Amino acid sequence: MTNNSSIIINQSNNLEGEINIPGDKSITHRAVMLGSLSRGRMDITNALLSEDCKRTINAFILLGVKISVSKNIISIYGNGLHSLKPPTEDIDAGNSGTLARLISGILAVQDFNSSLTGDKSLIQRPMKRVIEPLLEAGATIRSSNNMLPLSFIKSSLSPIRYTSKLPSAQVKSCLLLASLFIQGKSIIAEDTKTRDHTERMLEYLNYPIDIDGKLITLSGLGVIEAKDISVPSDISSAAFFIIASLIQDDSHVTMKSIGINPLRTGILDILGQMGADIQIVNSNSINNEPVADILVKSSKLSPINISGDIISRLIDELPILFIACACCEGDSLISGIEELRHKESDRIQSMQEGLIRLGIKVETTLDSIKITGGDFKGGIVNSYGDHRVAMSFLVAGLISKKPITVIDTDNINTSFPSFIKILKDQNNEIYNL
Repeated sequence: MTNNSSIIINQSNNLEGEINIPGDKSITHRAVMLGSLSRGRMDITNALLSEDCKRTINAFILLGVKISVSKNIISIYGNGLHSLKPPTEDIDAGNSGTLARLISGILAVQDFNSSLTGDKSLIQRPMKRVIEPLLEAGATIRSSNNMLPLSFIKSSLSPIRYTSKLPSAQVKSCLLLASLFIQGKSIIAEDTKTRDHTERMLEYLNYPIDIDGKLITLSGLGVIEAKDISVPSDISSAAFFIIASLIQDDSHVTMKSIGINPLRTGILDILGQMGADIQIVNSNSINNEPVADILVKSSKLSPINISGDIISRLIDELPILFIACACCEGDSLISGIEELRHKESDRIQSMQEGLIRLGIKVETTLDSIKITGGDFKGGIVNSYGDHRVAMSFLVAGLISKKPITVIDTDNINTSFPSFIKILKDQNNEIYNL
């Protein structure tokens, strides 16, 4: 696709058969990071080689780690915690907030200086949430308005004692990664328990970590044992085809080996409340992460009213959930979602604008959205370079009375490079403009 490409979806068919969902983005990021800090060779299979994850690979190559990539296997040859080298240039996180926030914890505790930057979208996203606790622990970080670019100055940190009020796995993981390099016990707590991929992976790699509900205790300067990791398929990516199958008549699809970490399955719980025909079968566990096959049949959905802790369990799936709400008869209200205003775009605003353009009634506040179900009438919407917004409106195009054109879709490649191909393979008419 060309830069700032637009895509038009003109005609849709029912979705059938098995859909291959790529590896989990969150887990791929973390596997590359911990593999780079481990001792020995780690092969990461079913890795997501999206633009975001390639940025993480490149960042650690720049930090002196030997990494090779073949198809969807990442091979990392780690030399332990203290093997990183000063980068010869600024580390560029591109569009990846996960990379920027997590690697900040690692860069803040090195015995060399470094700088971190990102693209025009990322440099506008808040970094205070990770800067503040790192400064409290003794880090020296220079920034302008608590945003990228950041400069990390060699400094000595004390064990971290921090309770995160913000429901953010990125903040928690940033501090856990920093704690690996700090002598003594760091204690990190959170008011709302968030996705725990970092903790699960550290346990899998036999690192000394104690987890007691929302309280994590980690002893620094331990050894991370290199072990191969098989990445589950990404439930956040699967959500687009789960909802596409639910809203498109006569659809029946299977998605295999999807990660069903209980802190990521809020979307399945809510869709179940809405009346979705979803079956979870063949449950299993791979490298300390639960996985299962997901079977979906088209269903008549009912509106919902949700808020509270469930939001952190489906924060990335909210844009596509809004599309499902637009297909219900009646009003859906989703509250406590202000965090959506700090993603790749202001997702409340981006989704509100697009839904209204397509003929759906929407009302919003700072932290809520009310969607009145109706028919998509077709039209042109701007994704504002946000991959989840772009994919959500392309799914809406499956059931729209007239074509939907989505502007600025290049960033789909940051998380789901095969998304358009899967839609085309299902015999839908999709064109690049």
